[in-house]
Amino acid sequence: MQVLTTQCPYCHQEVDSTIEHLDGPVLCPSCEKPFEMEMPTAVVTSVHEVDEKTAHEKRLASEPNERTLVEVHPVVFRGRPIATFVLSVVGVVAAGLIVMSVAGMSLAGYSLNEMVVVGPASLVVWLSAAALLVTAGMIGYWTLLSRFTTLTVTDDRTVYREGIVSRETSEVQHDDVRNIQLDQTFVQRLLNVGGIGISSSGQDDLEVVAKSLPHPKRIIDLIRENQD
Repeated sequence: MQVLTTQCPYCHQEVDSTIEHLDGPVLCPSCEKPFEMEMPTAVVTSVHEVDEKTAHEKRLASEPNERTLVEVHPVVFRGRPIATFVLSVVGVVAAGLIVMSVAGMSLAGYSLNEMVVVGPASLVVWLSAAALLVTAGMIGYWTLLSRFTTLTVTDDRTVYREGIVSRETSEVQHDDVRNIQLDQTFVQRLLNVGGIGISSSGQDDLEVVAKSLPHPKRIIDLIRENQD
């Protein structure tokens, strides 16, 4: 919590208050009279010309750097619960069939090693290996897609970047935000994931559309807190 100390204009006693009260009046605890607090400002005392060399040698005040508040990627598995369940079942069954075949076990009275042998292994092993490769490939693609998709919230704007080969970037200044939409199904609410859409005052369509983000409500609250 940030506490500001000022002087009451009536009784001249020191008054401590929080930064949230800068926009409205506060009540002096000593004389119980209301007054408004103001953020300290600087007054320009002089203006003079300097050359570039002198300007480089002197430490001049500049604009504060943009601060990154949060940087998130879409979730890999929670954003696709049904597909993740299907791939998990396929992967477990395929791995189990391969292990059973290598161990010489039988299934429903049939030896897996004797079922339609193609080359050095049976057809069951080949199909199971193919299923495992497809499962690993899908998971790898999801992971790569998540790593190359980023939603960045700074103290000034929201930036969304996506694309593995070609990159697309969309951004909205916090001051221009008109509407923020939260897109969550019942299952996504249970998993604490969802999508958000952001539009500015100058556009009718959503300029930023991000899906399968973790803690989407927290991201929306962060954007709202940094609007002037």
